[in-house]
Amino acid sequence: MKTKDSQSSWIAFGLFYAILLLIVSVLDTVNHTFSLMFFIAQVGLITVGVGVFAAAAVIAPNLSATLSILLAFTVGILTIIPAVLMGLGRIPGLWPQYFYIAFGMAAGSLLTFFSLWYARRITTENQSDLEKKEFD
Repeated sequence: MKTKDSQSSWIAFGLFYAILLLIVSVLDTVNHTFSLMFFIAQVGLITVGVGVFAAAAVIAPNLSATLSILLAFTVGILTIIPAVLMGLGRIPGLWPQYFYIAFGMAAGSLLTFFSLWYARRITTENQSDLEKKEFD
């Protein structure tokens, strides 16, 4: 966080978190589903999701767009989207169907993320070995 670009990206990150909380609050109020425990659960889900994004930004600040979108999709489908859907009120049969689909999609996305990450590590290591070898 030494440069202005880095500082502005963290400000945008905080703004994203605040807007998500505002959206959830408005949905809960409009649909008359607001209760303290319910809201705490929603804030917890959003905080976990945004926290994973923050941890990824700190651990791997130069993560490629390909890997970033896979991570964002996985985190969003498992944490942020359910928090927003909770604000729509009770929809019979929604959660079992949602999580059957969401876990399958998130598992595929997460496996692709780790496969690409691992393949990139292997490729980077092997490039230095290839440069040392001579071909006939």
